[in-house]
Amino acid sequence: MCGIAGFISKKEQEDKKNYIQNLIKSLKHRGPDENGVFNENDICLLNTRLSIIDVKHGQQPFISDDKNIIVVQNGEIYNFVEIQEELKQKGIRFDTNSDTEVILRAYEFYGTKCFTKFNGMFAIAIYDKSKNLLILGRDRLGVKPLYFYHKDNEFYFSSEIKSFLSFKDFDKTIDKQSVHNYMKFNYIPIPNTIYKFVKHIEPASFYEINIGTLEITKTKYWEISNIKENEDITEEEIFEQIDDILTDAIKIRLRSDVGIGAFLSGGLDSSLVCAMTKEKFDVSLDTYSIGFKEKKYDESIYAKQVAEYCGLNNNIHILKSDIIDLWNTTTWHNDQPHGDISFIPTYILSKFASKDYKLVFTGDGADEAFAGYTKYFNIINNDLSNYFDSISLIKDDKEFDKLYQDDFKSSIDYDIPYKIFTDTVSELSEKDDINKILHFDTRQLLPGNNLVKPDKMAMANSLETRSPLLDYRLFELTQSLPGNFKLNKNETKYILKKFALKYLPYDIVYRKKQMFTVPIGEWFKENLKEYVTDIITSSSLNSRNIFNEVYLKKILDEHITNKKDYTRELRAIVNLELWFRVFDDRFET
Repeated sequence: MCGIAGFISKKEQEDKKNYIQNLIKSLKHRGPDENGVFNENDICLLNTRLSIIDVKHGQQPFISDDKNIIVVQNGEIYNFVEIQEELKQKGIRFDTNSDTEVILRAYEFYGTKCFTKFNGMFAIAIYDKSKNLLILGRDRLGVKPLYFYHKDNEFYFSSEIKSFLSFKDFDKTIDKQSVHNYMKFNYIPIPNTIYKFVKHIEPASFYEINIGTLEITKTKYWEISNIKENEDITEEEIFEQIDDILTDAIKIRLRSDVGIGAFLSGGLDSSLVCAMTKEKFDVSLDTYSIGFKEKKYDESIYAKQVAEYCGLNNNIHILKSDIIDLWNTTTWHNDQPHGDISFIPTYILSKFASKDYKLVFTGDGADEAFAGYTKYFNIINNDLSNYFDSISLIKDDKEFDKLYQDDFKSSIDYDIPYKIFTDTVSELSEKDDINKILHFDTRQLLPGNNLVKPDKMAMANSLETRSPLLDYRLFELTQSLPGNFKLNKNETKYILKKFALKYLPYDIVYRKKQMFTVPIGEWFKENLKEYVTDIITSSSLNSRNIFNEVYLKKILDEHITNKKDYTRELRAIVNLELWFRVFDDRFET
């Protein structure tokens, strides 16, 4: 696990040296153990390393014997052992047991087809001198982030957007459409970002950048097949396939030269990962959990129950409303505004676990693969447009008319968010509606929000997270199944719950799901009333020229007086203002 960055630039060498040092500093939390730099002519690739695999010999960059190929990566190639053996049988020599060397040798032998070989979470940069190309690629689901800034004759890339802020000519123009998209989805959909000239590398893709012209060619190397679901498969056959995939997913994710702990919420997903790891591999994970004083939101009692059942050591940390002091910190590490307040407890949990471990297992991914959210029931007896409305942060465009200032309204297109939604679900036009909406969350919610949380919050504390439930083979399987295997008889994750009974007792598997969230809406009415009021009525928020000041005061008053619940709208607006303060205002020149 690491941070990577680099550039194609014709700037003066002294400017480059200063920027390289700033890059290393900005990514040090992702890789505190060591760093390595390739800087030659107009090209730079660098890495900051958190040593997990081949601690002694895994230093990056890796450079080919003929000096023509240079590789850095952030992440892990879980199946590097199998790829290494395959290449050895073809006569390829290896000098280390590092998965990054496997990337290098695989690219030498297979070219860009190497990406189809990798099972992992990764962001990879390859400089191929002979082809005059910089190649940037991401894993299939977008677990590891990778951004690029492209303007005029300059091209920069990094694991984190904040790295670009130290580039003195960085254009900080805000993408107003992305701000509106954020107010619709609660996160900014890929490939756009809050900055006009910064983009995401899309998951399951690699981009080839011509060094001379900076022309970019995008290639998608993996996607879910757009074919009808398998109607003939039995539950027993599904159980067997889930077991085979998850067992191997855990096996290859246990490959590490450092100890492994686990996040344990007490919910089905993390509980299943811990139970299978213990039973299949006799690995007793130290587990880490958080709880709240408010019993409505507290799951720690269930985490303790699972840990006792599985024979695992459990460590619990109880949170209070003073965690709001960390909202600026988590916003800084997020890189972009996010309306999801649970980033804060994830940050605290990561800090808690990082005192003992560099690496933890998590249960991320199952909700999007197996339909774990009750929101998915909104598609039943409704069409896709109704479902889109149900998941929108603000449903009615008339509300935006009241919320936005006139100048801001004139600079955006209200229809873009729905187009993002329909374009994404249409990629699986042959699937049923349940699988279409799951595909949307896999393509947008995961890389735009749900995978940002464990990556950015854990890496802020130099901690690597691995989730067996994010194995791409599991998503291929679940998308081949009819939707009623996932939503059935008023039950979410229908087939996964039935499968989980093999490893966990009924009362753990079928207890009511609690969202991993923070009671921020209640806190806004009580001990955080002054906090939210100060931000919503601040001159700085009004100076952004986005929101109607009068309407903001109205919804705040209605929320505080219990006339209407505006929790989601208020926390999104508050976090947007916090983002401006920690990113935009902080670096004004």
